[in-house]
Amino acid sequence: MLKQNFMKNTITLFRTLLLILCFSFPVTASAEKIVLSKEATISILTCAPGNELYSLFGHTGIRVIDNINQIDVVFNYGTFDFDTQGFYLKFARGLLPYQLSVSNYYGPYGFLSSYNKQKRSIYSQTLDLDSIQKQKLMDLLIENYEPQNRSYLYNFLYDNCSTRVRDIIEKSLNNEITWSTQEQDKSFWNLLDEYLRRSPWTQWGIHTILGSPANTDATNREQMFLPDYLMYALDSAYHPNGERLAQPIEILYQAPEQDHSTPWFLSPFFVFFIGMGILIFIFQKTKSICLVKGISILFFIATGLIGCLIVFLGFFTKHPTTFPNFNILWANPLNLVVAFFIARKHISWLVSKYLLIYLGILVIGLISWFFLTPAVLPSTLFIIIWMIYLTVHTRYLRTRI
Repeated sequence: MLKQNFMKNTITLFRTLLLILCFSFPVTASAEKIVLSKEATISILTCAPGNELYSLFGHTGIRVIDNINQIDVVFNYGTFDFDTQGFYLKFARGLLPYQLSVSNYYGPYGFLSSYNKQKRSIYSQTLDLDSIQKQKLMDLLIENYEPQNRSYLYNFLYDNCSTRVRDIIEKSLNNEITWSTQEQDKSFWNLLDEYLRRSPWTQWGIHTILGSPANTDATNREQMFLPDYLMYALDSAYHPNGERLAQPIEILYQAPEQDHSTPWFLSPFFVFFIGMGILIFIFQKTKSICLVKGISILFFIATGLIGCLIVFLGFFTKHPTTFPNFNILWANPLNLVVAFFIARKHISWLVSKYLLIYLGILVIGLISWFFLTPAVLPSTLFIIIWMIYLTVHTRYLRTRI
């Protein structure tokens, strides 16, 4: 009996080590074909949004369970390597390669433990596949995990951890899936704002640096770039024979309710409104030319720097939907240059002309907001109104102080 237990434990240990080797060393992974048993299951994991910027929209993974072969792992298309050469520059330019990684589901550093620590719920949908379909999907995942295939150029709206999961499922089923989700008239901004509203400052920042192309309507397929929308799409997807593609949604981990909403009095709308009022009051009452010049220089530098960022993202990166960006009307890069000239006692003719043109652009932009649908939040209107006042004051009224 003791000998039998020893042999059983030895075989289990050998299988575990073999699995670890397959997923730890790319060369071995490509050489070893993992044959799933008939009892194996493949499920899609959908993780609830988190509080960090990178986790605001949730996450999607693929879990493979085969108890006979001692397999319980998660394939994850949303990882990147901090040791990538030129990491920060590639990240800023939208050229950072993301990778497919594999991790255990259980364990102190496993998938479940990670999301448990982050207090993010996990939902599961087991795919209704026959043995051949499951094996083909597994083979495709292993093929994707090979060194030459595991990296890809991440695109937040069109090629991410969620769309990759959708695509590989479709490929494993020869693109014979019927997606039956009801058509929804939603733009990319509508979809993003569903998640950004609880983080209004992040929402304002993203609306400032991204552009108007995100105002275009997203098709049902394009909406699957969001993990939640892929989960709901799978819930109403069917095989060609009319059978469901996935079993009903199951909760694997229910995180406790958390309230991370920003108080209304700390929102950009309220802060910008109050800030605009205070600044205009100061300019109307103060007799200090140095204070007026200091505030003017500060805002022209700030708007100029934001404008430089908008130009960089629009013309020198691979980020989607960054051009055109109507925020360039108030965040003009030339403000950064003008800031050093308005510090002088007398404004030159050239700077005066620029201020006149800039004023006209601001007024047109403010009026146009009410008739067009730019990706500019209402809170930004207070910045535009303030810059109109500041430009008028700098060009016409400053000498009267």
